[in-house]
Amino acid sequence: MKRKKWLSLALCVGLTGTLILGGCGNGNGDSGTGSGQTNQGAETKDAGNTEDTEDSSSDTTDYGPALKLTMGSTGAAEDISTQSAQKFCDLVKERSGGQIEIELFPASQLGSATDQLEMVSNGSIDLFLEANLMTTYGIDNLKPASIMFSTRGKEDQKKLMNSDYMQKNFDEFLEKSGIRVVSFDWYRNATAIASVNKIEKLEDCAGVKLRVPPVNSTVDMFNQLGFNATPVSYNETLISMQQKVIDAVWCTEDAIWTMGFYEPANYVFELNAAADCMYVYANDNLFSSTMTDAQRELIQECADEAGDYYTGLAEGGTGRKPEKLGSCRGRDHHDQRRGAGPLGRNFL
Repeated sequence: MKRKKWLSLALCVGLTGTLILGGCGNGNGDSGTGSGQTNQGAETKDAGNTEDTEDSSSDTTDYGPALKLTMGSTGAAEDISTQSAQKFCDLVKERSGGQIEIELFPASQLGSATDQLEMVSNGSIDLFLEANLMTTYGIDNLKPASIMFSTRGKEDQKKLMNSDYMQKNFDEFLEKSGIRVVSFDWYRNATAIASVNKIEKLEDCAGVKLRVPPVNSTVDMFNQLGFNATPVSYNETLISMQQKVIDAVWCTEDAIWTMGFYEPANYVFELNAAADCMYVYANDNLFSSTMTDAQRELIQECADEAGDYYTGLAEGGTGRKPEKLGSCRGRDHHDQRRGAGPLGRNFL
């Protein structure tokens, strides 16, 4: 009977798991000599290490001509994603000797996540930090990345991200949108649900107004569980919970504390579901045509370093659980995955 309660909570496994494992099996981090972002990121790190070894204080690289860029994000000012995005901007300015300056607009100041991605595509803004929104441009092979349990953990996710499979998806996204994935190693924590009310069994999900990102596959996933999946801007989520517009929020575990969602919530339902990454998106006309080789390499190097900084903050932000919160821990994620193939196929 217990297994039946959580049957639908497994969501994508089965077929989705097969898809993910197939992607991991094909890649070893070396994607050939194509135009892929994975190779570029690796080359940048190697080049940076060589320069540092020789004499990092005597870098005479010319990072001109001067560039002033704009970058958007949806994280609130105090969120670790915003802190890390600002670190990226600071690193670029410092290492370019002020030749490249990036002005950051956090907290959805420039619009919703989908609006900002479109602005990167048409060149209205230059850079954008966000999770996987590539499915909005028809990259259907990445739909499973918007579903829980698509990977078993961070190491699983890293293998996937550095695979030929993901490189092909990045290339397809670039071709369809004119947006380049500059960095993807901003690894997030597992996801959880912070809720005003206790969620212990599947029936408890019925009608619960759950904040989700504006991604169709994610909305459909939670609606099929019985939730009333409600897309809300990330920076408006806390006040929406406080005003009882929504009952719960699906987010990474660290965000429950760093974004203050624990204040109106009474319970955390831990899903044991690994999350994906955040990505630094760039307008490709700017990146490939306007920037010099040195500027491109610097942007990638700093984006990857800021991603490592973000990952460290995320890992350190999950141990601050307030005493007031109860915990509704899900059963072992291997059990939650069983029998989920039919549901997973709806998202492919």
